[in-house]
Amino acid sequence: MVVANAAHVKAQDAPADDAPARPSPPRLTQFVPSDPPEGLEDRDAAVLLEITVTAEGTVSDVRVVEGAGEGLEAFDERAMTAARVFVFEPARVGERAIGARIRYRYVFEARVVEEQIEPAAEGDAEAETETETETEAEGESAAEAESETEADAPEDPEPVFRARAEVEPSPRDAVRRVLRREVLTRMPGTRGDALRVVELLPGVGRPAFGGGVLLVRGSAPGDSQVFLDGNPVPLLYHFGGLTSFFNSQLLQRIEFVPGNFSVRYGRKIGGILEVDPRDPRFDGFHGFIDLSGGIDASIMLEGPIDEDFAFALAFRRSYIDAVLALAQDSLGDDAPDFLTAPVYYDYQALATWTPTDADRIRLAIYGSSDELRLLLANPSDGDFAVRGNLGISTQFHRIQIGWRHVEGWLEQDVQVGFGVNLLELGVGDAFQLDGEFLPLNIRSEWRMQLSPSVRTIVGMDMQITPLSLLFRGPPTAQSEGMPAMPTDERIDFAIDDVVAYRPAAYVETDVTLFERLDLVLGVRADYYREIEELTVDPRMTARVRLTDQIALRTGVGLFSQPPEFQESVEDLGNPDLEPIHALHVGLGGDLRLPEHGMSFSLDGFYKHLWDRVVATPRGVAPFFTNDGLGRIYGLEVAARMEPDGPYPLFGFLSYTLSRSERQDGPGQEWRLFDFDQTHILTLALVWRIGQGWELGGTFRLVSGNPYTPIGGAIQDVRTSTYRPIYGAVNSDRNPFFHRLDVRLQKLWRIGDVSLTFYIDVQNVYNSTNPEGRIYNYDYSESRDLPGLPILPSIGIRGEL
Repeated sequence: MVVANAAHVKAQDAPADDAPARPSPPRLTQFVPSDPPEGLEDRDAAVLLEITVTAEGTVSDVRVVEGAGEGLEAFDERAMTAARVFVFEPARVGERAIGARIRYRYVFEARVVEEQIEPAAEGDAEAETETETETEAEGESAAEAESETEADAPEDPEPVFRARAEVEPSPRDAVRRVLRREVLTRMPGTRGDALRVVELLPGVGRPAFGGGVLLVRGSAPGDSQVFLDGNPVPLLYHFGGLTSFFNSQLLQRIEFVPGNFSVRYGRKIGGILEVDPRDPRFDGFHGFIDLSGGIDASIMLEGPIDEDFAFALAFRRSYIDAVLALAQDSLGDDAPDFLTAPVYYDYQALATWTPTDADRIRLAIYGSSDELRLLLANPSDGDFAVRGNLGISTQFHRIQIGWRHVEGWLEQDVQVGFGVNLLELGVGDAFQLDGEFLPLNIRSEWRMQLSPSVRTIVGMDMQITPLSLLFRGPPTAQSEGMPAMPTDERIDFAIDDVVAYRPAAYVETDVTLFERLDLVLGVRADYYREIEELTVDPRMTARVRLTDQIALRTGVGLFSQPPEFQESVEDLGNPDLEPIHALHVGLGGDLRLPEHGMSFSLDGFYKHLWDRVVATPRGVAPFFTNDGLGRIYGLEVAARMEPDGPYPLFGFLSYTLSRSERQDGPGQEWRLFDFDQTHILTLALVWRIGQGWELGGTFRLVSGNPYTPIGGAIQDVRTSTYRPIYGAVNSDRNPFFHRLDVRLQKLWRIGDVSLTFYIDVQNVYNSTNPEGRIYNYDYSESRDLPGLPILPSIGIRGEL
């Protein structure tokens, strides 16, 4: 570690002669102070910047990673303006200067400077900066340095450099879309929920109202995975898809990879959503209370215990049950008979400890719970056994701990997560599913700089899940593309003390060639003990920087995914099933205009699926086979305007044109996938009016989902019910979905307290947006199943 000022230099022992060259991060040599904005001289503020430093030591780009806060955007502009004229000693590997990106925290500290002769003038303030966290160099590896700039005296302050920096890998995915916290909580139609912004990204399909699933580039919901700090989580949203499982104020950023993802991830053939929580704040105690009208309420508290340890606690609970109780009273006999109205809650406890300059330990304890009980007064028209109570309960709880250690050219990450997933689903006497899963996830990764232009990652990724399952209901059917057929046949199935064991190992190397080409080669091996199968998936991505603003990228790779448990377990499915496989191919390009705070991208993709799991004709043994195929192809166009740009607007525009098809057996016709959405258009824009006011809107236009039409019915005299006569699978389609959401918010600051009032209205013009068809008892009549009606949410949030 290097600590330097004009009078003192302290350095670590020199590395061994045979050790790989150790990159050093940029060193600030010319700091530019900035006065606080007019009228805010008495405010403390900090702005986390991402600064791109050229090999010449000049600044080519500045972006805000974490702003000073709502209503304090003027600090962001001042910090960016100052940072653009910083001068650095460039990052180096050996004697070679390289370009790099660093994260730099620019701190404005308001204080009165006392002098012996006369008092300081009112409003005098001092700008103080310090550099923290990450440095990301093109093609380079982990390094450390220290940097802190502070004013030791009113005149001619001498900078002392003190900071830790980590040089991150080159981008390892063909497409990686990153959303940062200052954008996530301000988009209209999301109620300030950061994770719901994912639905607005290119390549993300629209789930049906209440679905709350992640649909990525024409893949099935179970084909994609959500990770929190490197550990998989089973659910993204609470019931109805209105709220995600994690408090948005504790998130740093979201990274979305719709395909061609790194070998660090496996067991999925769709896409990856990586959710990165932030560290708790060390600069004092903070908190907030948020009341979202008619839906939920949340509270959060965070702060330091000492200079090396900080914590954050958050809790949220819905109060829809109270609202529905009032609605039942007003509707009388027409109201649904809830035994337990929809109730959800989630909680988070985070702690960060930095025992040494080379180590960081993070603990996270979090969970989510949803419950609904509904009394069905009448039997279903389609199934005479469906009567009585409808009950749904899902829970998951996690404890995970991560350790990062940086030592010269080697960086090690270890993540361990353990928890429980509980599922209870019952529909009268016709269906019952109870499951308990105890997942243990272990990931250990080593990142090594082998030379100035070559870096390698070696890792292991293990999942061990003891489980028990109780099932009573109709025979299991194909998960997609097979319309439900009413039946009075019931099966009973129970297992206990079964352990799903899925170890994996991977290696990935990125090479920088000719200073403009980044080539990433990797291979991953997975073993699935429940089906006793091994898969080996090679992958490659490449990125060429044509200019500082224009880049081209491509990717190709193999991906594998095990069958669902109910498809492969003996007596219920086929234990001889093989993993599902997919080939991903992608080609795209980026254009960045940093002086305007804008970026544009264009991506084409193709995915070929084979060994898809499909049901046997008439559901005979072995019940499932690997005879299915799939093909998905499309084009994505995206434009983004950043909140730290020169305009009072930010947001993004995206359009996806795609087609997703499946074949359910040799010689069968290709058909549309259940969630095929040909056109997906999204425009989201926020206007910073000033004086704490913001107004924004989000418009979505999406092709309706396909469905299988019913042309008539046959009466079953044994049960006095009717069985539908289906047409061709997914041969009809719902109308276009279109919706406008609007959000208006106002921020007040009273000393150290901020108060935000907001109105977030989904489906402003109350579009009906049919989600499907509802039929009468003999299928002779039908009507549209309406989607989400207009949903206003009025809320207030107080923050310290």
